[in-house]
Amino acid sequence: MLQDADNVDDALISSLSARLRHQVEDVERTYQSGPRNVRTVLRRQHVNTVNPNRDRPICELLGEQQLLKVLGLLSTAHALFTLARIMDESHVTLCRAMAAARKGEVYYDSFLRSPCVDVRVLADQIRQFERVIDDQIVLEAASKDTSLLIARWQRVPPMTFDNLGRLSSLGEVLPGEQSHSREYAGIGGGGGSDIISASLIGLLLRRQNKEMNLLISTRTWTTGSQGKQGSKLGIKREVYNHGGAAEAKGRPVAGTFRVKDKTTAEGRDLETIPLPYHHQIFMVLDQGESRAQISQNDQANLTDQFAAVLHQAEECIETVIIVDTGGDVFGADTNGTTTPDQDYRVQKAMSPLTSQYNLVTAVVAPGVDAPNDAPRKAYEAGGMVYKPTEDEKRFLLDFLVSKYRMDGSDPNRFGKTTLALQARLRGVVGWTSLDLPTYVVDTWENPWNSFVYIRECMSDIIFMPTTELLPLIEPARAKV
Repeated sequence: MLQDADNVDDALISSLSARLRHQVEDVERTYQSGPRNVRTVLRRQHVNTVNPNRDRPICELLGEQQLLKVLGLLSTAHALFTLARIMDESHVTLCRAMAAARKGEVYYDSFLRSPCVDVRVLADQIRQFERVIDDQIVLEAASKDTSLLIARWQRVPPMTFDNLGRLSSLGEVLPGEQSHSREYAGIGGGGGSDIISASLIGLLLRRQNKEMNLLISTRTWTTGSQGKQGSKLGIKREVYNHGGAAEAKGRPVAGTFRVKDKTTAEGRDLETIPLPYHHQIFMVLDQGESRAQISQNDQANLTDQFAAVLHQAEECIETVIIVDTGGDVFGADTNGTTTPDQDYRVQKAMSPLTSQYNLVTAVVAPGVDAPNDAPRKAYEAGGMVYKPTEDEKRFLLDFLVSKYRMDGSDPNRFGKTTLALQARLRGVVGWTSLDLPTYVVDTWENPWNSFVYIRECMSDIIFMPTTELLPLIEPARAKV
């Protein structure tokens, strides 16, 4: 039986003090006052070292004592933060290997049998140049059998969108628009947080006498990431207490749901949050990866779903803005990483509607998870960057914190990219630990890494013509 939290923390603080050779009082003060998910990670490693559990494996750190000795030369805050980063990177990698093994992939088989990360190179690099802790941690296989991963520091690639033309005001014609528009719809293109980002853009447009009263949240048919506490992954996303489906030609369109005050769904259901500020919100379930599991009567084409919902608009929509948060919509980078399938499917599904609407793709908080070549793709797509004014930054931060409560204070209202945006709006640059709910960090099922590098460009908003972006993000496997 596990010890209670206070006893665990006391034992952990005592151990860290001895191994770092820092005063107990300093370690305790820093531990208790620092980011909560630094505590989560350090506590997780300690508890599962003291009480090993086959269902909750942890990575052995080869050279851990050497690492702690070097970290002991740093300030207590830097030592605990860096140690937690290393432990969490190892944990997330282990959990990915476990997920791969469940799918029958054997590449990580040796690593899973004896998960071990060699941190001696990390320690040597810190000893040579202390500022290296501002870099990112990468884990590389030591040999083909992958039984040992070697951790190294690697420079964080710079990213800026200052290569793009600059919008001086959102009152201007946006890239992808043929002329000035007044009525907009916003589509969250890749998951839960995107509906919040679409709302933020709508609120900024409203300050320029433009309206975005219709929002669409695109979600996968089955849950694919952490949701409310107790929710499960990989199950059908049921929607409850909704206001009915959108209709086309007098018939309901499958996988479309009008959101009401009491609407809930499996996973992170953030769709009701913007309701006080937008007249109409719909949820669309993208069946792309689950079509084989869906009965023919319930199948729906994503383009038809979007078209049906857009036709429900109370006003005639002129421009549709498809919103991504973080930048993974930019797709395959030079290393061959492909765009998340849903982001691409949404962009592609909207393209047949270009004769009816101006289509604009917007990226909020670019750089959270954008590929390194995102600025080049944005430029080639004819994108422009908008840099919110200081007043607009305060406005956005107030909405996210005070009105939408997306600041970590509500465990059911969270988003990694949204929290990263808030950090940047507060002026943060560099590594930070986001205030994610503990249960999405302290887990072995698709854990979220709370540590994010905040770039200056994350307060930017990128606007691009959707039709020009689409060929640049097409996954390589889809090309003929």
